[in-house]
Amino acid sequence: MATVNVGRRARRLRERVGRTRVRIHRALELPAQVEALDRHLTAIGSVVRAAHEDVDDLRSRLDAVAATVDATRARTAELQDSVHLVARRTALRRSRTRVLFLVHVLGSWSSCRAVVDAMAASADFDPIVASIPHRFRGSAGLVGEEDVHRGLLEEGVAHLRFTGGDDGDILQLIKAIEPDVIFRQSQWDADLPDELATERLGFARTCLVPYETMNIVENVPDARTRNTAVDSAYHRAAWLVFCANEAVLETAVRDGARNGGQFRVVGHPKADHLRSAVPRWPVGSAPDDDRPGRVVWSAHHTIAQGWTDFGLFHLVADEMLAWARESDDTEFVFMPHPALLPLPDSDVSPISRAQFDRWMRTWRELPNTAVLTEADYGPTLAASDLMVTDGLSMLVEYQLFEKPVLFLEREGHRPFNAVGEQVVAGVHPVAGVDEVRRLAEKFLGGEPDPLRSRQRDIVQRLFGEGDSAARILDALRRELARERGEVEERSRT
Repeated sequence: MATVNVGRRARRLRERVGRTRVRIHRALELPAQVEALDRHLTAIGSVVRAAHEDVDDLRSRLDAVAATVDATRARTAELQDSVHLVARRTALRRSRTRVLFLVHVLGSWSSCRAVVDAMAASADFDPIVASIPHRFRGSAGLVGEEDVHRGLLEEGVAHLRFTGGDDGDILQLIKAIEPDVIFRQSQWDADLPDELATERLGFARTCLVPYETMNIVENVPDARTRNTAVDSAYHRAAWLVFCANEAVLETAVRDGARNGGQFRVVGHPKADHLRSAVPRWPVGSAPDDDRPGRVVWSAHHTIAQGWTDFGLFHLVADEMLAWARESDDTEFVFMPHPALLPLPDSDVSPISRAQFDRWMRTWRELPNTAVLTEADYGPTLAASDLMVTDGLSMLVEYQLFEKPVLFLEREGHRPFNAVGEQVVAGVHPVAGVDEVRRLAEKFLGGEPDPLRSRQRDIVQRLFGEGDSAARILDALRRELARERGEVEERSRT
């Protein structure tokens, strides 16, 4: 028994000695491992430093390339400007000045129609109208040319169709026409095909009759200018900009990079058109001596946050629908801003496309409602009894009819400018649809609008007398004569 115990102790001792021997060997090997690890880390550090040097070198090369690209772009833009200047100076050789009108929104066509007609009846102008596509926030690319084309056809306006396609197609067609002057409907480059941006049209003299009769708010400033209403890139490059009154000119002088030198006060063709509109109502068929009340509801597109923020459609649509549904003795026409229609497809919209479309279907199904889009709205306004609107243009334009304007005012909108303060003196601000309904019932029941005489004074002050198209042609003739004289003077010297 004692022998067995001794054997066990001997084995344990041998095992303990073996483990100790292993530890000793490992301890002896550790410095070598540490040395090897240090060599590996040193090598990795060298690789990392080399990589940093390569990155720095690559960054320097990329900076040099970017500087070269920027310089090339600047030189190319400068060369393009020079070529465009030469092109403009060598134009005006024809006996009739060729003028191209680019139309992307049919609802604003009345801002140019009278000018086109006046030119067509003259001996010294050759007007050409072309329908083009547009893009608003939420639009799936370039859209709308077909609508403009159909609308111009219905009005009997001969026109070309610039439908777009491959980059450069529209611009090639325009250059083939060789216009001396180009009128674009809008100063906003973002609304148009890239090839019709300001810098691409510099080969001709560009003009603007604003699609709005006048701006009435302090627009959000951008990186280049504090007032895009009078000093956008298009304004800055324009040959002539036609405005409605002296107040707009004073704003351009104050805020414009060119001190308003390109602005001319002429009134506004849209105002003349609205004044002469023949009443035509798109709902029902009752005779005028026994008909329901007629309400036009105009909704602005700025229902998101961050621009002028006047739009209230998303907040009042259901209440307006309930009013129409509950009012058998009243007919309603919904007149959305063209840019409101695609907005529900944008990620900034407070309502979804499904919600908007569902509401539109429900509205259209009522027997006393209609929707007016992409059309001449003058006859509808002339036939209506009052306007409900959240702004902006209708606060001005509807006063031309000397009828009540009920202004659904959204809290926190951009402030009115000096012109806007004059305009709102002729409207009834209301806080919600309930107040709209109470006030509308009074006016539809025959109560006279106490602001009517004030509206008459506002319209006269802001628009003056009619026949603005004739004044636009006179201004064009004066500038053309001056430039032709300068060309002849240069050729003699």
